[in-house]
Amino acid sequence: MMLEGKVTIVTGASQGIGLGIAKVLVREGARVVINTISLEPAVAAAREIDPGLERTMPFVADVTSLADVKAMVRETVKKFGQLDILVNNAVAPSKNSPFWQTDPADWDTELGAGLKGYLNCTRAVLEPMLEKNSGRIIHIASSAGKVGSPNLAVYSAAKGAIISFTKALARELAQTGITVNSVAPGAVHSPMQDRLSDEFRKYMLTTIPMNRLGYAEEVGEMVAFLASDRSSYITGQVYSVDGGRTMQ
Repeated sequence: MMLEGKVTIVTGASQGIGLGIAKVLVREGARVVINTISLEPAVAAAREIDPGLERTMPFVADVTSLADVKAMVRETVKKFGQLDILVNNAVAPSKNSPFWQTDPADWDTELGAGLKGYLNCTRAVLEPMLEKNSGRIIHIASSAGKVGSPNLAVYSAAKGAIISFTKALARELAQTGITVNSVAPGAVHSPMQDRLSDEFRKYMLTTIPMNRLGYAEEVGEMVAFLASDRSSYITGQVYSVDGGRTMQ
């Protein structure tokens, strides 16, 4: 198991990609904090992965609140004695509509969770990671952040910003023992995909050379590798898990 003895926080982990990532990390030996904004989904996800809650801890925190996130980090270290890995995954629901029809209030919601939330969580974990000069920070970006997705302009903007944040932070931390990387999924079976129109889902398939949607656990496999000691000489990179959509 690649992650035996490691402790991880996964934000937005009650469903979709976050849940798939958490499943793989626990399978690989990690102890995982299942973060969501509501208790019931967090507990349900934790019990689905780990019925006895021996290797998981559900934790409610709003990632747009730095105070909430700092409390989550404190409780993680208190319960498990350490914190080795952060997986930033939480996002707000995206509305599939042309940009000129979007509401600025929705921009704040999307950028709050999908950008500010990543900044908050990263800021909060750096203190314990810098103290021991080791850690893994993994941001879940998106193929939309690399090439843009029509009718998802604000989501694409947030994910593009995360990719730039990954590279900047990796340079800052390159000599600290902390690595920072991103995983950029394409279209993956998830509740977010279910909210998209049939027309848009059909369009997405035409952009994927493998002609299928991915699975959350397939994203989790890349995250597990980047979280492990096997990736010790990798930082500042963006790895696509998208069926070939963004190949160059």
